[in-house]
This record gives sequence, structure tokens and C-alpha cells, in this order.
Amino acid sequence: MESVSVGGGVRIAYERCGVGRPVALVGGTGMPPVAWELCGLRGALVDAGFEVVTYAARGVAPSDAPPAPYTVEALAADLAGLLDALRLTDVTVIGYSLGSFTTELLARTRPDLVRAAVLLAGAGPMSAVLDAVLQTGTALVSATGHVPPAFTKLQTLLTSLPPEVLRDDEEQVRTWLELLDAQESLWVSHEGAAGQFAACDRWARDGHRMSALADIRQPVLVAAFEHDLYFPARSGKAAAEALARGEFVAISGAAHAGLLTHPKETTEALLGFLART
Repeated sequence: MESVSVGGGVRIAYERCGVGRPVALVGGTGMPPVAWELCGLRGALVDAGFEVVTYAARGVAPSDAPPAPYTVEALAADLAGLLDALRLTDVTVIGYSLGSFTTELLARTRPDLVRAAVLLAGAGPMSAVLDAVLQTGTALVSATGHVPPAFTKLQTLLTSLPPEVLRDDEEQVRTWLELLDAQESLWVSHEGAAGQFAACDRWARDGHRMSALADIRQPVLVAAFEHDLYFPARSGKAAAEALARGEFVAISGAAHAGLLTHPKETTEALLGFLART
């Protein structure tokens, strides 16, 4: 991967491929850029005639991991710095989970960069489940100075897969446990995990988030997964209704990790939106 220095000297690693209208993919907590390739979305976008930029957010290897805590403002500034360095404007930005927070703020604060946005599994009011997870994680960071890998692994597993898979498909559950073990090595340090977790916590509790959605003037697709415990369909609908040009779609059968477990349905919804914008 190539890299550029953005605000504060933080180096952000990125890849770009394809030719056409630019699309930036913004990953969730601890999500490596390769995940966009594994789920097939990057390839589908390239095949559809788009130039695609993927990158590792601060805290995720091989990008830098400055000291925690991080903020969504810093993550959005990193993305803006990357797009500025690549001289890209009029970009469709697709954000997943924490990346959805980053995308939402970028669309509001740097409208010169954003043509349209997709908020995937990360828009709307915070659910009670996410509230409990964030409270627990914050308490653990306060007590130990970092987010214990065992906590991250368990809460990610229990929220990523649909209920029937967790209950009945032992093979898939064990495969996910192996994937989550591998993901732990992608953090540059404990600073990366703690930093991104802090950004999630502060953003989710911001009392002005929902009213600020009205300031976003670009077309925005809010996409929710049916069994997502963090941002269920009702949260996504509320976000879409608060947006000036919001659309909403719910993807059936998927939990928070629907990007990976239901790639065909997710890709079809996103490509349809891009074709309209």
C-alpha cells in the first residue's frame, strides 16, 4: 500500500484501483482494507466503472496509531486529507459502522469532497445494546488502559452474525472466531483499538448528531441490516427521515456484519444507489 501524511503528521495507507467516478470505502472499527475485497464490493465497483479508494484508518496497520483517544472529527479529517492529497472531489463515500460516522461528518463538514454518501450499519439513534457495549468497553479502558481482545472478540461475534447462525451453525461461528483472532494482529498497538473505541463512544453519545443530519444536502443512502443490534432498522429509518435527501433500505436476514455475510444483497443495494446518483 502507498501512504500519505495527513493532518498532524499521521500517515494513512491507501490503495486505489479502477477507472471512473471516484468512490471511497471507509471501514468499521479495526477493519482492514482487504475486507472490501473479501466481501466483493471493491471488485463489483471496479467492474461497474468506478475508481475505488480503500484505506486503513488511524490505528489500523499499516497506517499510524497516534496516542488514544481518537475522535470522529480526527478520523474525518484524516479522510479529507487523503482525498485532498489524491486530488479527488465529487466522491461517493461509503462508510460502514464506525466508517459511517466518519462519512456522515465528512459529508457535513467538507461538502466540496462528497458527491453522495452511504451510511451502512451506523446511522441513527444509539440502541440500548450499543449503549451497554460502549459503557462496558469504556469501563475496561479506564481500568486497564486498553480494550481487552477477549471483550472485542466476544461482543463482535455476538453482534455480527444472525441469531439462527449463532444458535445452530457451529462451523460458521468457529470460523468467525478464527477471523477475529486474526483481526487482532491488525491493530498497530493497543492505542489503535482504544483510540477507535473512544471515537465510537463519543460520537454515539453526541446529543446533536440527529439534528445535524439536516445540514447534509447530498443524496444519502441509509442501509440497515435486519438483525443489527447496534443500529437496527428503526434507527436507520429515523436517520433517513432526518436527512434532506435521504433514502432507506433494509437488508433482510443480516446482522451487523451483513457486509460480509450478505455481500450480494448489500452490493446490489449500493450499486443501485450509485446508479441513481
